Amino acid sequence: MKKLVLYTTVDGNTEAVAKKIAEEIGADTAGLVRCKKVKAFGFFNNLKLRFEVLFKRKPDIFPFKWDPRDYDVIFIGTPVWYDSYNPVYNTLFNVIKVYDRKVALFSTGMKEDSTALSKLIKDWLTDSVVLDTKHCIEPIFQEDDAECDRILADMGTWAQGICETAEKMIEQEEFERRKTIYKY
Repeated sequence: MKKLVLYTTVDGNTEAVAKKIAEEIGADTAGLVRCKKVKAFGFFNNLKLRFEVLFKRKPDIFPFKWDPRDYDVIFIGTPVWYDSYNPVYNTLFNVIKVYDRKVALFSTGMKEDSTALSKLIKDWLTDSVVLDTKHCIEPIFQEDDAECDRILADMGTWAQGICETAEKMIEQEEFERRKTIYKY
């Protein structure tokens, strides 16, 4: 079973979670990087970022070497942007249609919020099998290193559970396929 962790990050939190997940499940990682770097501060910059989310803009991204359609299970990670997902996914999913894949979504943000993941599913992943979604509070901004490690370990355990579920589903689908071919 081939696994991919696809993520984008601004301040490093989503990347930390993505790397922990990839390490725990033995997956390839692909980071989506914008061509123009995002500046996190300033009134006008925040206004510009809000417009990107509101109007579902498609910022330019650098190409990466992995094609999500080549994988059985895809973990997709995003920071929460104004109650939505990062707009780079508009660019990616406008070009690459991910369908008939097992997908798990995770997000990072300052407070508990699952709206971004719901919007991502509704906008781009209706033809995929979404196994689970999980949000975590920004791990690298925790004041206590033990809390950061706990959050990352929790995400790793969650990802292992997703992989076990996906593997069982794939085995069952293969069994059903063989039943129709060989007419047991």
